[in-house]
Amino acid sequence: MTRNVKRFLALSLLSLTPSVAFAAEQQAYGDFDVLFQRSEYVSADKVETFELQARHFDGGASLATTSDDNFYIGNWTGVNTFPGYSLLGTPAPLPPNPLPPIASPSLNGYFRLTLPAQTHSQIYYYTTNPADPGGAAKTCYWQLNITFDPATATCTGTFSQTALGTQGVICGFYGAQSFIDPATCYAQIVTSIQ
Repeated sequence: MTRNVKRFLALSLLSLTPSVAFAAEQQAYGDFDVLFQRSEYVSADKVETFELQARHFDGGASLATTSDDNFYIGNWTGVNTFPGYSLLGTPAPLPPNPLPPIASPSLNGYFRLTLPAQTHSQIYYYTTNPADPGGAAKTCYWQLNITFDPATATCTGTFSQTALGTQGVICGFYGAQSFIDPATCYAQIVTSIQ
């Protein structure tokens, strides 16, 4: 129990971490053991993977040294949801905690990470029950995978989502608004939890 409280407090304190200039080494945020340490309660209701569409952003500028991963979320559960994450880069800001409910189809959550144009993964989830996200909860688990090809100096991306918990969650991914710019590695992801 004490270990769980320490992890929860560590996650809470991370939301207070100020944004600092991006150093040569990437910063990692989050402690993702909270979701999967109770493996006996975790059941994947539905897992989906999507190829991100390529879209040139801001006129298709040439590859920059850094790029942004931008995430938009709509909380349509009717109650507050709480994040968990394992993220790389410099946040501006971190995922909102808590994320209050809003009416569909509005979006009320946003976070961004700036990091070098490189191969990486961003993992995050929102849940109605941070004490038991894989059990008595509505939980949407999302993962962005970006692959950078140095030979062609281009990026591609895939996005996965998993519905967890016993409360009948609907996880939404909006492919028409989600994309990656192959020239700059700028990524935009739009999701919802209901």
